[in-house]
Amino acid sequence: MAGPNLTPDHYDTWLDPHHHDTGELCALLVQPADGQLNAQPVSMAVNSVRNNGAHLLDALT
Repeated sequence: MAGPNLTPDHYDTWLDPHHHDTGELCALLVQPADGQLNAQPVSMAVNSVRNNGAHLLDALT
């Protein structure tokens, strides 16, 4: 799946809850270097801030 990416130097701006200029925020998105963004299904546990750990990135099979 190809799609836009956000570089680490833009994280603070992207996550700022007071930043509402969608045009400016969309301008922060860039195409990944290799043109690919991989998506995979993961556990619903990622939806809770109480959960933490690398296991949250494991793909569901």
